[in-house]
Amino acid sequence: MGRQSVKKKSRNNRTKILTALLLLIAFLAAGVTVWILFFRDTGPELTPDYAPRQAEEYAELIGGDSGEKMEVPKGGGGVSMIYQKTVQISLSDNTASLMFQNPSKSVNDIVLQIVLVGDDKTETVIAQSGTLSPGYKLEKLDLLKDAAKLSAGQYTGRYNVLYYDPETAERSVLNGSIEGVEITVTE
Repeated sequence: MGRQSVKKKSRNNRTKILTALLLLIAFLAAGVTVWILFFRDTGPELTPDYAPRQAEEYAELIGGDSGEKMEVPKGGGGVSMIYQKTVQISLSDNTASLMFQNPSKSVNDIVLQIVLVGDDKTETVIAQSGTLSPGYKLEKLDLLKDAAKLSAGQYTGRYNVLYYDPETAERSVLNGSIEGVEITVTE
């Protein structure tokens, strides 16, 4: 009877150790999940499937805009853009200065990205707007974290223009790209 008691105690100890180990793993997994979901700053999602819920904070109403919409076929879309192909980056202010308009005649919301194109053809999104509705313009954007790696100088880049349905906020199948943007970075 003594042997069975020792085996039973040994089995109980193994069960307790295994249970404690599984609980520890579960708590660690839950802790990592909570950290990822709530405390890790991942920045804005690049090329989101749905337009950001919040309008771009630096968007300004375009003065003197007619408000007339483009005529497009049912289920189609249309965007009219006015822009300059120059961007000034201030690393000290962590901002990009630009001129980009989504006139009232457009029928789509947009999200604008400023992309830096390296000599080795690497691409880095250095700024991204919130939703820019028809009738609004941008003259300033906050820089993303990757822009902090820049140094003063001249760069080549582009605008990525992502189109969204203003009613459903769904991203369009087609998006625009404006090449040859001159980016000047200052400290």
